[in-house]
Parts: sequence; structure tokens; C-alpha cells
Amino acid sequence: MKKLGITCWFYAKDHFKPKALIWLAVYAVAVVGISWAIMTFGGGSTAQVAIIQESTTFVVDTNVLNDLPDVDLHFVNTVSEARQLLEDGEVEDIFVIQGTTRPEMTVITENALGGNMAVQHVLYQLLTGKHLEMMMFEHNLPTEIVMELLAPIEVTMELGDFDDFIAAEIINQVAPMLIWILIMMSGQMLANSVVSEKTSRVMEVMLGKVHPTITMVSKVLSSLLGVLLPIVAMAVGVVVAHIAGIIDVAIVLEFTNEIFSLEAILLTLIVLVLGYFCFIFLYAAAGAMANSVESLQSTLAPVTYLTMIPYFAAMLIPTGGTLMNILVYVPFMTPFVIVQRHLLGYSSMLEIVISLSGVVVFSILMLIVSARLYMNGISHNSEKVSLKDLKKMLQK
Repeated sequence: MKKLGITCWFYAKDHFKPKALIWLAVYAVAVVGISWAIMTFGGGSTAQVAIIQESTTFVVDTNVLNDLPDVDLHFVNTVSEARQLLEDGEVEDIFVIQGTTRPEMTVITENALGGNMAVQHVLYQLLTGKHLEMMMFEHNLPTEIVMELLAPIEVTMELGDFDDFIAAEIINQVAPMLIWILIMMSGQMLANSVVSEKTSRVMEVMLGKVHPTITMVSKVLSSLLGVLLPIVAMAVGVVVAHIAGIIDVAIVLEFTNEIFSLEAILLTLIVLVLGYFCFIFLYAAAGAMANSVESLQSTLAPVTYLTMIPYFAAMLIPTGGTLMNILVYVPFMTPFVIVQRHLLGYSSMLEIVISLSGVVVFSILMLIVSARLYMNGISHNSEKVSLKDLKKMLQK
């Protein structure tokens, strides 16, 4: 255990070098800067809207949009003048009010998604009300009858486990990608580090002092530290932004708690860690078997495919389908699907315990297999590793 701690610290020191610390500071500052930019420019800017009053019957008052403080109105006389403002970028949308016996509204905008919906909704309500008043006056309709006809129908909607559905959809898109990126990035760096030490003869010095398995586990743990440090730096950035008054962490946490339960968050963290250890040892073994940095990619190809298959399968196969009911128990598939199945009610606690236990056993098995490949791959110097070489490494 003492040797493991010393070796881990030896490799972990690479992540505390001045250059690495500078990058961590950049991550933290970036989070603060992005938060400030979003709060300053995102969604809080004033919309510039032009209104052309062509109708003399349905007149829009100048104070009609007082309830929309983020809208700056420009009342323009002609369409040509408004179009010039639109071309110059001084307004974003043009609303032309027309009609004599019945109100009409034309929206001119360069936004492919349509004009400002908030303004459009207010103007629609205003014109509908004015048209209703005119009809009541012309046909002498009693107010009570009109109000009864306009009374909305009461609709009661019940959505079972809607929050869980939203959370499951978010995690279904994000969690597999996070696991895959975490494994791919740290796995590539780990394999490159191993093959670099092998080619520079540093590995020979290490093997004279420490057992290869301890070396491999130490490199894996230090690579995990390298992944976690940017996340910690981002968390520090969020705290700094909160202290500076840029964002309110309490509101963010409250919103998160409405969608994700504490149980789901804890399960997600456990699955991320187990999914990491389920694959990462194989990258260390692949790096040890490579003869050079140039030949590393061909050695890594089978491991890369092994991580890509469950990633795409989790996104393409229905979460509650019969096939997924079987695949959830496959250890290298479990981390990519178990959280979504739990949130949607497809997984019982028994299924979670059994499948995650399988991942733990599989990770230990990968550790044993990878340690043997790592130990024997270090002394392997041929350009390619054949199946015969792989078999010999496993049998030694």
C-alpha cells in the first residue's frame, strides 16, 4: 500500500505542474466569464420592434407593451421606412396592423424561427379584444352571453412521472456521452503516457523498484485525477461567480432538485466511476503492448470499438425494450443505460444491484487481465501484437 501511494503521488505530480495549474485557472476564469456573459447579454437584451399603424379602426396604443419591459417600440409611418430600419439592424421585427372590419397583422422579420412571440401574443390579444368590442356594439350582444361564449374550457392534465421522464431524457443524452468522453480522453492520455515511458526506458527503471500492477493502477488513478481537476476548477469558478453576485447557486440547485432526485444524482456518480474503471485498465494494457507512439492507434483500435459499441447501442436501442432488458446485465453496457432505466421505472432495485455488481466483478476481471497484459507487454518489442502473442501474454 505504501508503494502504491508513493507511485500514485509520483504520477500525480504531473497534474500539479505550473502549466497544468495555469490551465486549471483558465478553466475557472472561463466559467466565471461565461456566466457573466450569459447574465449580461444572454436573454436580457432589449428587443427592438417596429409597429406600423395602417388600420384606423384597430389602433395600437403607445403604452400597449408596458408589461414587456425588455421590448423597445418604434412606431413607424411606412413599410419602406421600417424595412430600412430592419436592414440597418436598428429593429429586429416589424408588425404591420391592418384591416377595417376585421383586424389583420403582418409580421416582417429576418429571423427564420419567426418574430418576437411575446410581442405577437400581446398584439394578438389586443386586436382580438378590439374586434370583439366592435362586434358587440354593432350587433348589440349582451356582455353576459359574450363572456360565457369566451369562457375557456377547463382542461385537467396529469402527467405521470413527468419529472423523471425529463431527467431520463437529459441523462439519456448526456450520461453516455460523458462516460464515453471520460474514458476516451483519459484512456488516450494514459496509453500515450505508458508507451512514452516504454520507449524512453523510464519503465525499466520503474519496474526495478515497483511491481508492474502497482505502476498500472497508479497511472490509472493519476489519470482520473487529471480528469477530475478541471471539474474541480469549474466548480471553483461557479463558487467565485456566486460570491461575485453573477449567478445564484441556490436557484440553480433548486431547479436541479426539481428535475433530478438525490438518489438519481448519486446513482449517476456511482455509474460514472464504475464505467470509468470498467474500461480504463484496457487502455493501460494497450499502451504497454504498443511498440511506439505511431503504432499505438492500431493497438488501441479494439479497445476503442469496445467503448463505442455500448455508447451507440444505448442511444439507438429503446430503453425499455426487450433487448435492453437483457443487455442491461452485460457489464460493459450497464453504465450507459442503468440510470435512464431507473428514472423511467424499468429497473427495480434488484436489477440495479445485480447489474452494478456485475460491473464491479467485470472491472476486477479487467484489472487482472490488463495487469497481466501490461506486465508482459512491456517486454514485447515487435511492431504488431498477434493473437498468438496475446495468448502467450495471458498465459504467462
